[in-house]
Amino acid sequence: MKKGFINYGILFAAIGCLVMSSCDKKTTEVKTTTKNDMDSEAKTIENMLAAYKGEKTATAKYAAYAKKAEEEGFHAIATLYQAVSAAESVHAANHKIVIEDAGATVSIITPEFTVKSTKENLADDINGEAYEAKTMYPDFLETAEKAKNQIAYLSLSYAMKTEAKHQHFFEETLADMTKNTMNKLPTTYFVCPACGNTYAGAAPKHCDFSLTDGKKFMVFK
Repeated sequence: MKKGFINYGILFAAIGCLVMSSCDKKTTEVKTTTKNDMDSEAKTIENMLAAYKGEKTATAKYAAYAKKAEEEGFHAIATLYQAVSAAESVHAANHKIVIEDAGATVSIITPEFTVKSTKENLADDINGEAYEAKTMYPDFLETAEKAKNQIAYLSLSYAMKTEAKHQHFFEETLADMTKNTMNKLPTTYFVCPACGNTYAGAAPKHCDFSLTDGKKFMVFK
């Protein structure tokens, strides 16, 4: 009987060790998860600041490109640039809200860019918008998702989807310039004031991204 009692004692002691080990492991996992969440949140705000700077720069750049296109006699292209500039301004405003809600502050941005010929500007813009839509914003979205920052995710998502449309507009415009079929270019653009979504030619009843009433869209023509 004594021997059996000793065995049970050893068994209970072993179980106790396993329980303690399990608890320690879970505590470590919780601490690790919390640290990862904090790292993701900090990285998300860092990304938002970078995105804000990019959108503020794009706002000024496209406004300057619109002026250049007008000087070269490309009114339809100038209109496109005006619309895209407005869309980028919406993105910057949304990003700023996310940043300030997190307790961070935005600094004054001094845009740096070079104005070339309209044809050269379009070629540069295609590459820039493609990078944002296919690389930068998808990476930023992944981090925001890890941080469970829904408002950052929404703002980044709006920007990413809109930049993809801008890339398409610039590609079509450059193609028409190259083929000398400028008469096919849209003459009117609409921009959603909530998310920056941009439409060419005609506006829907509501925005495909934010569901904003189409009557509230900014019009450029």
